[in-house]
Amino acid sequence: MSFWQRVFRKGESPQEAPDSAFREALLRLLDRDLASAEEALVRAAQEDSSDVDAFLALAALYRTRGEIGRAIRIHQNLLLRSDLGAVSRDAALSGLAMDFQRGGFLQRAIAAFEELLERNPRHEAALRALGELHGDARDWKRALEMCRRLAKVTGEEARVDEAALYVRAANAAQAEGRTDDARRDLKKALRRDPDHVDAWIALGALEAERGKDKRALAAWAKVPSIDRRAGPRVYPQLESSFAAVGRPREFETFLRKLLDERPGDAAARLALVHCLLTRGDAALAETEARALLERDPASLAGQGALLRALLGKGETEAALKQATELLQALGQAGLLDHREALL
Repeated sequence: MSFWQRVFRKGESPQEAPDSAFREALLRLLDRDLASAEEALVRAAQEDSSDVDAFLALAALYRTRGEIGRAIRIHQNLLLRSDLGAVSRDAALSGLAMDFQRGGFLQRAIAAFEELLERNPRHEAALRALGELHGDARDWKRALEMCRRLAKVTGEEARVDEAALYVRAANAAQAEGRTDDARRDLKKALRRDPDHVDAWIALGALEAERGKDKRALAAWAKVPSIDRRAGPRVYPQLESSFAAVGRPREFETFLRKLLDERPGDAAARLALVHCLLTRGDAALAETEARALLERDPASLAGQGALLRALLGKGETEAALKQATELLQALGQAGLLDHREALL
């Protein structure tokens, strides 16, 4: 019987005292009183040492509290018991694997989850964890295998998760100086998921590093069309790339096209303000900043952009007024208090 079934069971039985301890532990957990929850679970385990649920719950509490050694000892002791049923053994093994994972014992976590998978080849949590852990160990072949097996179990598409693994593999290869391998992995990622933003960003960086500015520009230009929220991650790179290929003015054209399609795109408009200020056109920058504030008067970024534009125009009095308004807005948002608390 699971922890939750024990907590919500109805009627009386000889197990009333342990169950009462379980209910008390739940209440203490809801109150975030972990010390009292521990006391209740220890009492439940002492009152019935054959009660596996009490030990499993207690180990989970220790893991939550960061006491990994205590959680590991409980799970290992449970696994030594000869009276442990198959379901309880799986639960203890799964708990032990999570202990190792939480504690940073990579190979021991992999071994525990692999053992669990041998016992239950369709264990979703084990498959999901092993996909992540094998990736951490840079065993990409095994990680992809886990990803595909998980997809068969859940009936979900594997292509997005596979793409994410290939991006991780590419980043690892790039860090090790294996540029060609990194590029191949990114191409594989994009074949599986053509809209994978991280893959396009990484490919752009890779091409720029190789001196292929046009290819870098093409890769980064894909990002805002896929996800406008990711635009700020590439706008500085796009500005540099347009300049590198001798077409600096086209960055403004690129941003205005995005704004024609979606006038409320605040990030693109902020990038446009920055672009205009960089080339010294403070008057146009002011116009764009005010357009942003018309849509969102409370935008702190918009107010900051307007302040920079006014300073760029040399309008000291107007800039001072705008700076005062920005400080008031920062204070109302609690950001000044937050800054003071950090000092």
